[in-house]
Amino acid sequence: MNVERALRIAAVVLAAGRSSRMGEPKQLLPVDGRASLELVLESLRAAGVDEVVLVLGFAAEEIRRQIAPESFEGVRVVVNPRFEEGMAGSLREGLSALRENADAALIVLADQPLVRSGTMDRTVEKFRAGGGGIVIPTYKGKRGNPVLLGREIFAEAMALTGDTGCRAIFAEHASRIVEVEVDDPGILQDMDTREDYERLRDGVRS
Repeated sequence: MNVERALRIAAVVLAAGRSSRMGEPKQLLPVDGRASLELVLESLRAAGVDEVVLVLGFAAEEIRRQIAPESFEGVRVVVNPRFEEGMAGSLREGLSALRENADAALIVLADQPLVRSGTMDRTVEKFRAGGGGIVIPTYKGKRGNPVLLGREIFAEAMALTGDTGCRAIFAEHASRIVEVEVDDPGILQDMDTREDYERLRDGVRS
């Protein structure tokens, strides 16, 4: 009797950027008493993905030293030596590091620490249910992150260059995109600037 193999979902966490507009590594900024990257990795662990690859670059050693060791349990860390060239290189490093049996990858941004594990689960479940080659969560009709890419999209994503993310290929695959509405404003909240960070942090405290 043939037993169909369960789809394996990986996660790639992009955390290699210089945080130039922030002025310090935003992966280490405290949010609700924890480093923001710790919150991201904790949510992923709770979401139960099959594999997690964390891409570091700028301040990689400082991040390794300051993040709680237990946050790295079950996480494979790779370093993008050319992180200054932008997000596309980190995306390529992360996808290249995945095991060959990964059917899809959840692309997680390290500067969005408030995304709930349930949101990640819903995005993954949509893909498992046959919901397209690209799954994008939305909040009140606005697209956010993390997005999920089927393996057949990996090659195009890995061909991107510069400071562009996988959204650059969405137009070419419009018919294969499926959106999943979630009750999670965290998918829209990032920390590019000090003002972004203070707004996000104050929202947690309120």
